[in-house]
Amino acid sequence: MCGRLKSPIITTRTRIMTSRAEYISTQLQQASGDIRATWRTAQSLLHSRQKVVYDDSECADFVGKFSSFFVDKVRRIRDNIASVLQQSSPRVRAARPHIGSELSDLQPVTIDEVRKLLASIPRKTSPLDVLPVSLLKDCAEVFAPAITTFTNLSLHTEMFPARFISAQVLPLLKKARLDRSMPVNYRPISNLSTVFKVLEGHALARLRPHLTNSINFSKRQSACDRASA
Repeated sequence: MCGRLKSPIITTRTRIMTSRAEYISTQLQQASGDIRATWRTAQSLLHSRQKVVYDDSECADFVGKFSSFFVDKVRRIRDNIASVLQQSSPRVRAARPHIGSELSDLQPVTIDEVRKLLASIPRKTSPLDVLPVSLLKDCAEVFAPAITTFTNLSLHTEMFPARFISAQVLPLLKKARLDRSMPVNYRPISNLSTVFKVLEGHALARLRPHLTNSINFSKRQSACDRASA
């Protein structure tokens, strides 16, 4: 009797596994050639990421709650620093004059610098990008001169477009089992535009040698020392 029941069970299980394999194969074939679609398909099949869907009213409530929480958090940090500075005794430090050339202006950026930086950045596109990073990299010969002109104008005029300062903030849950309704359980990830990162990289490349070569620069310098000074 057991043998008669075992055979249909094995057959049924085999057919189910075969059907699942065919379904997965079909999903992957449909996503063939598209890396993002292939990755999304793999995640959905492996159930590696379960998304929580909220309606419009819940989304609005969450946005307001997150905004208030992080604004208050920054305000508390500023108030705490100001309080510590007021309570601490003033420290008198001997001024050490800078030795070396002065940084009166920033050297212009060259097209070759922009081209090399575009080649080194990953192909990860920010939601704030007008053009995908892959297009910027593949067509660097076209976009490098335009980005060079834009960067040099920004450095020369000492102005930076406000639209590139904006960031898309993505709250990520610190641990999977934490309460999703509590903003304190999230950490904010700021996603900046690629153009901002390119300009920032060129400005840093010009500021860093001047700062690190100064006798006033300390290798042990930290944010804590600066806050308590």
